Amino acid sequence: MPEYRYLAISADGREIRGATSATSVEALVAGLERDNLELIEVEGRTRGTAGEIVQDVSGKEKVSRRELADFFFQLSVLLQAGVTLLRALELVGDDVPNRKFKGIIRNLAAQVQSGNTLADAMAQFPNSFPIVTISLMRVAERSGTTPAICVELRRYLEWLDKLYGDIRAALLMPAILILAVIAFMFVIFTFVMPKFIAILEEIKLPLPWLTKQVIAFTHLFQYHWHHMLLGLAAAVVTYKLLMKFYPPFGIWMDRMKLKLPLFGEVNMMLCISRFGRNLATMYRSGILLLESLKICRELVGNRAIAVAVDQIHDGVATGRKIHEMMKEANIFPTLIIQMVTTGESTGKLAESLDNMVNYYDDQLPRKVKAIFGILEPSIIIGLILLVGIVALSVFLPIAQMMSTMK
Repeated sequence: MPEYRYLAISADGREIRGATSATSVEALVAGLERDNLELIEVEGRTRGTAGEIVQDVSGKEKVSRRELADFFFQLSVLLQAGVTLLRALELVGDDVPNRKFKGIIRNLAAQVQSGNTLADAMAQFPNSFPIVTISLMRVAERSGTTPAICVELRRYLEWLDKLYGDIRAALLMPAILILAVIAFMFVIFTFVMPKFIAILEEIKLPLPWLTKQVIAFTHLFQYHWHHMLLGLAAAVVTYKLLMKFYPPFGIWMDRMKLKLPLFGEVNMMLCISRFGRNLATMYRSGILLLESLKICRELVGNRAIAVAVDQIHDGVATGRKIHEMMKEANIFPTLIIQMVTTGESTGKLAESLDNMVNYYDDQLPRKVKAIFGILEPSIIIGLILLVGIVALSVFLPIAQMMSTMK
């Protein structure tokens, strides 16, 4: 059971520090209120099987998808072998190398031992366990299918980890090239061009148009870089605030992301793949369709598609078909609507969604590689053009001076 160190204040205003065990912070508050104490600060710790303090846990810890997939895999193996849930959590916790995750698992075991469900215990770590894992675990505990759901979660998390791994790998080379371009511009316009400009000012030659433009950009970069950084920071902060606090802007912006040249199609495929995978996983695991759609809204990663999922949810609630609402949303690709239509007409919606996801699993990595196959030479060509413009702006005054001397 977790141990909490707390600071409380009594009815007469005295500060009281102490430590006690409780199933949760809510239980700690209730216990202190019975003693006429008001909780001010609390710090949670988890005790291991032997009673030792293992690791502070605040509920805000993050765990990688790879670690979560391994956790559910080990849990499924132990549960299928007949090991009790409490003992399985203790065994998995002993084998986890990450001390923070070890503390979380020990906390889960302590809460299960005190009578909480595993889903309720996981819900106290929202940064560690995504909402889909908690929802599926609630269904598993109601239906007695925890080992099977753990297998399903492992498969889902491994798919997600592989998908993002492929995208990161494709982004690596373009990111290096972009950094190289930025470094080149910094060196040229901070150190090289100012010295050349000083020479030109001494000679006092009439300058070609291209050279004047490069000099103007150099002065902008040299004397107003802090204004440029402040403007960029202000634009980023404004963008984030609008995205967070003004929903219409966020929906419009996410819709525009789906229409971007090259990247829009990849963004659409990624969001639809998430939608299909999550909906298939939850629907196959026994979660009601309406509840599955409601959860999927938070998992697609795009506000415009989330609004469309809301519309689908509302339509299904009134008795309409999913494919009908997808058509009306005017955002889903025709191929996907046809797959869902087939699944609904044959009563095999989960299988149709799996086919959709398998299609995107095959197409998405190819599309990403194709796009970045175009992007990489484009960045190189852009760098060559930049070098050429700078070199020409330097050469033209020199050539003009030589022709004057003749």
